[in-house]
Amino acid sequence: MKTIVALSCFHRKIGPIVFYSYQEHELDDQLSTRIANIMDQTVSEGFFTHSFENKITMNYYFEVHSDWARGNKEMLIVSSVFYRQLTPDIEQKIKNLLTEFSERLKTNEEIYTAFYINDINNMEEQEREIIDKNNSLVRLWVKELYWATVSREKSEEEKIATLLNKKHIFFTLKKLSKGPISLEELKDWFNEQFPKLSFDQEIHLLVERQLIFVNQIGYVEKYVLLLKEVIVKRIPPDNIIKYLEESPEDVDSDIVDILLPKVQDYFSNYENKTDEELEEDSFILFQIVSDSKKYNVLSELRKSIILKDKLPRLVSKMTLEYLTASLDFLKKHDVIEEIKYKNERYIALKTNIQITTAFPEYLRKPFDSRGKFDNFSTPYIGNPPRPPDDLVTASQVQVLHVPKDQENLWENPYCKYCGSNLPEGQSICHVCGNKVS
Repeated sequence: MKTIVALSCFHRKIGPIVFYSYQEHELDDQLSTRIANIMDQTVSEGFFTHSFENKITMNYYFEVHSDWARGNKEMLIVSSVFYRQLTPDIEQKIKNLLTEFSERLKTNEEIYTAFYINDINNMEEQEREIIDKNNSLVRLWVKELYWATVSREKSEEEKIATLLNKKHIFFTLKKLSKGPISLEELKDWFNEQFPKLSFDQEIHLLVERQLIFVNQIGYVEKYVLLLKEVIVKRIPPDNIIKYLEESPEDVDSDIVDILLPKVQDYFSNYENKTDEELEEDSFILFQIVSDSKKYNVLSELRKSIILKDKLPRLVSKMTLEYLTASLDFLKKHDVIEEIKYKNERYIALKTNIQITTAFPEYLRKPFDSRGKFDNFSTPYIGNPPRPPDDLVTASQVQVLHVPKDQENLWENPYCKYCGSNLPEGQSICHVCGNKVS
């Protein structure tokens, strides 16, 4: 069974009833009655839990002002119904969401009219319009509460971006990408740059995420080593040709002819960005992927070009206000492009975003110093998205290729502490100083 969010009210003739629930058609009459009767469990505003059979409900009882109800108040209860045990963290999250929902209804002075939708035919025309408007609004808010309640597990790229969109993490990893640093030196730098943050706490987090390693050399000095370098970059969208191949009847190929030059122009300029500009752009990309609202838009557009009018329905977790703000941000930063074609407006990816992890650059230098792997740029974890054929030159994606005569390099021993490749017969790592044999 699915999670259900229900808003119940006290009907002046019937008693407690479920006014609206989402997802729709998930409540049978018996379950609807059980949920509505939860209202009998309390008489004062607040949050409480209630269980019956194999169901756990989290509820918030509250009242809103009403010009039409007896006592000038509508008695309401909003409930989230689950079919599994919840962790304390999730329970606190649901409590906060239910509380915010109640405050939202309380701030609308006419929201009580929504609960008279069944009496609409007995009302004046002006009152009908108000009832209909507020009924639609309440239903929308219940849907939004549902989506917030059942928010999905974050993808791996979202988890990485959520970490890297914090400036202190971003710049700490960037500093470590140049090579090992003594713990004391890094701490002094960190405290100077971010005096209000806890250095020990952030180092512990990065160790826990297996991005860095703290190693003690001798009896006194400790060094911090970067284990994985996180790389974020823009790549050409790979959904254009795929979209035409799978759904050619949905849009004229002329729309792609409009989009392709814009993509090509962007990547021609992207290649000429300075290191400072790329650094600033990287941080913006991490912000986009870590923001669930913007990421939802990105995920939908990775699948296909979308009619602008259809986007609110496809990304149903956001209100129109949030959706508009996300679209504006993504346009401003050249992630999406709005195209007008045959009196319709389409939204398409202008640049896709790719987040990968790789061997740190300073650990790759031993290869370079020997004149090996001249084309070795950034090794990709997994298969990178394939751009359209005519955009290959724009992306310049480089993948590790090991010539036959150099394959034995990988058979050399490597340091089990930092991963550095070691020359044959070497017993002490030249990077971290640990004894390896």
